[in-house]
Parts: sequence; structure tokens; C-alpha cells
Amino acid sequence: MPFAASSCNTPTNAVAKQDIAPSTAQVRDGLSVDVDSQEQRSSLFANWDRFVDPEGQPVVYEWSVGTQPGKTDVQDWQNVAGAQRGALSGVDLPIGVTLHVNVRAHDINGNRSAIASSDGVVVGEHVHRPSGIGMTPQIAVPVGYLAAVDRHGITWTFGSPARCGRYVNGDWWVIGPITITNIKPASLQDGPRVRHGAMVNPSPNSLAQGYDSAMFGNGATGRYDPKANIALNVSRVKPMSLEPGSSLVSTISHPVAGQLPQIESGAVLTCVEKEPPSNAFRPPYCGTDKSHRWSASDLDMTQFARLETVAGSPDVRDLVARFERTWLDHLPGYTGHYLHPRQNMPNYGRDLADLVAVGALALQLDMPASDKRPLVVAMVQLGIDTFGIVQDGGRFLADGGSGSGRKFPLLLAGSVLKDDSMLRLASERKLAFGEDAQTFYIEQTANGEWNRGYGGYGPEDGGLPEWGNRHADDPSQDRKAWTADPYRRCCTANVWHGYVLAARIMGLRDAWDHPALFDYVDRYMQIEVKGHWMRGWNPFCERMWDRYRRDF
Repeated sequence: MPFAASSCNTPTNAVAKQDIAPSTAQVRDGLSVDVDSQEQRSSLFANWDRFVDPEGQPVVYEWSVGTQPGKTDVQDWQNVAGAQRGALSGVDLPIGVTLHVNVRAHDINGNRSAIASSDGVVVGEHVHRPSGIGMTPQIAVPVGYLAAVDRHGITWTFGSPARCGRYVNGDWWVIGPITITNIKPASLQDGPRVRHGAMVNPSPNSLAQGYDSAMFGNGATGRYDPKANIALNVSRVKPMSLEPGSSLVSTISHPVAGQLPQIESGAVLTCVEKEPPSNAFRPPYCGTDKSHRWSASDLDMTQFARLETVAGSPDVRDLVARFERTWLDHLPGYTGHYLHPRQNMPNYGRDLADLVAVGALALQLDMPASDKRPLVVAMVQLGIDTFGIVQDGGRFLADGGSGSGRKFPLLLAGSVLKDDSMLRLASERKLAFGEDAQTFYIEQTANGEWNRGYGGYGPEDGGLPEWGNRHADDPSQDRKAWTADPYRRCCTANVWHGYVLAARIMGLRDAWDHPALFDYVDRYMQIEVKGHWMRGWNPFCERMWDRYRRDF
């Protein structure tokens, strides 16, 4: 029988292409043996058996963590090469929720296995396992009873384990009354200075504060109230009592005195009488009303448009990170900048308003509601805190760019939660917001007198939408000349147009109830040069305005 011809380029013993994915194996919660619960909230461990490749080749692994098998809402897929274990640390894991570890493997040709998931571990639960064989494990501390909780670098330790949980934005609640025996970092006397202070239900009607005695730099004298700082020298010997109806606002100070801002970070612990409903928002940190009026289950996500994006659109996930920490904003006027925690929020009002504008417009872009929801939750919580400040008598004073950016989050919260009290407050207290207090129409105020005689206006200016630095409180500073006051162009309307446009898109112009602002922003954007920072501080917002203003 003749032999078949062969090519010198073809090996006589060809290796079959690897096209079969690795098999799955068992995945366990914990460092070694499988665990069903853990008290630790800042870390999570997993281990798994080897996923076998049918062709005998090595595999590499990816793992993730989610609230259901296969989900990645706690940790997205992470590559751990050939390791058969994973570790997640430096996180705030949800209490009382079963978390599942997911593992998949792929071979050298990219063939990926199915996903194998653990049976789940409940976070915040301590299980006592007796040593006797056959004895049933007993829960010594119920789910959610914790000796301490931490948030954004601040740890509160209780006199005894207390029932705790998280609001939908991640902040903690605790059932009271309770005692707190330790706060880290501790409020202490550092030479002449007191740092890391804490206040309960801070009042926006007071210019004094109890967070840091060096706040306000050279103007600190008389502005630090030692009685307001309830955290100083707290210990087991000198515990702090916290009653239901209390928001404990704790801070971390900048290590150097006289900084702007003086505060590095801040967080809120809310003491309540009974467990909040599922998905509840945290009540405002100002005021004594800690009732749970709002739930993320009630969010009306149909309020947002789905517009085609423009160049420079932000990543919504990045925006969530910039809104998720509490904005401490209850000190009025320019000196309130010293309070704004460096890690939590922008310092200056213009930059704060710019971030609000970017967030407001990002919510109008064409993406699934599920992608928008985390940003909506963070911005609605900001609106709820703003509601508390204004309801308690606070104002965001018109003074250059300091008072801008606070009204839109309040209207956003009122709109998507369908809360008429929020919308009504935004209308009734309009002069509590910098934009409204700075914009007005030129009117005749007496025979032959316009704008009460201030600013150089005349009959030719009647009905003109205009801006004045402190118009509502001090119209004597109004100036007709466009460039007379630099704050007109550097720090106000060049960021306002973003959330003014978002308000138009969402149909909130009437709810805003100050048409002078909307008409002035139209005038401003027509006068200023396109592409210049004095017209649009943020290019994304300016492009959105130029693309969509004619449609809304």
C-alpha cells in the first residue's frame, strides 16, 4: 500500500487545539474551611479548589463578590493569576446581607470556565461554635449587634453591642439610647489646639462650632465652642451618651492649624428609636427630626432624560465617589469653607456648584436607570441634608461664588421622591440660595429711580435680567458694567448653566420659582465667548448647553 505524501512543514504528531474550558470546583468563604458568618465588615476572604483544565494546561483565576451568586455589585472581577484564594480589604461591607464569592478560570487559549459561587457568608453576625462534638452552634450576638462601627476613617465604639445598620447611602444608624466609649481619631487637646471634634445636631444658625479650635485661621477667636464638642476626652471612664433623635457628626482635623479647609474628613452616625425601613435614606444631620421619611424604593427614575452624550462626558462611577461622603455645609458665609471636609466635598462654592452641574447633566444622558441609580442616591442624600439645613434656618449666602450649587440637589430630591415639602421649601426660602439672591430683574423702584438708585441703571434697562454680588442683602454693590465685579464672570454663572439646563430638562423651572435666574443665565451664555472658561468652567457642561438648550 503506498504511503500518503506529507509536507515537511506538517508535524507528524500534531497537537490538537485546546478548545475545552476548565472545569469548576468548590468555592469556600473564609481563609480555609467554609464559614457562614463573620463579624468583620472591612475585609472578606475566600479560597477554592483547583479548576482542572482537560488538556492539563495551567489556568489563571478571577474572583468577584456579590449579593447574589454570580453578581459583582460588591467587588468586580479581579485577576489573581494562579492563586487559589482571594482577599478583599479596606471596604464597608453591608450588614446582615449574604455575600457570595464567585470564581472562574481560563486556560492559556482564553477558554473560560463557568462561574462557581460560594454558599454565602453573612456579614455582621458572630457565631459561637461550642467545642463539643455534635453540639449546635449558638448565635451569641444577633445579626447587626456590633461593638463598633466605622465610616470614612472614623470609628465609634459602644459601651455594649448595639443594634446597627446602614442607610441606603452607606451611613450608619444605631438604636439608642447608647453610650460611646471611644471615638477614633480621639478628640484631644494638642497644646493650645483641640482637634477631631464632634457635634450633635449642629445648628446652621450658629457661627460657632465644636470641631476644631483652629478653624477660621486668624478669625478663630470666639468661634470655637468647647461645649459644642461632645467628643473631647471620651473614654470608658467618661463615656458619651447618645439619645434617639441625634445625629453625631464626627470629624478628622487637618494636622496643621490654619488650613483652608481645616477638616480632612467627616461622617455621621444617627441614633434612632427603632430600626429604619429597608432602603431608607439618612435623615438630615441638622435639626432634631430623625424620622425616616424617604426611601430609595420610592425614587422615580423616569424624571431623567436619555440624551445623546457629548464629548467629555464623565464616568458616572467617578461622580458617585465624589458625592457619596457627607457634605458638611451648615456654617454660613465664606468662612464655611473652613468646614468643608477636604476628602468629602469641594471647598469653594464655584467648584461645588460645578460638580453639582456635572452630576445633574450626567443623569440626563442615555444610559440604563440602574447605572444612574447610585448617583441619584448620593445626590438625593445631599438634597436631604440641604433640606435639613434650610428648614432649620440655614442660608447659603450670596457672596461672590460662595453660596452657589445647593438648590438643585434639594429640587432633585423633592422631584424624584415626590416630596411637596421639599419643593415648597425651595420656593418659600429662595433667598437662602446664592443664585436666587444674586439674580433679579431691573425695575423702577420710585419715580425716576431704578433698582433703588444703585448700579447706574436707567429706563433702558427695565426688565433686564441682572446679577448683583449681594443683591438681596446689599443692592448697593450692584454694578451695571459687565466687568465691574469680577465675580460675575469668574465664579457664578460660568457654572450655573449646567444645573439650570438640567432643571429645564427635568421640568423643574417652575418648581425653582425664580425666573430671573433662568433668564439671566440665557443672557450670560449669549454674551460670553464660546469656549472661554468664563463662559463655561466645565467644557462638558458648556457642550451640553450648546447642544440641548434650544430643545428645552
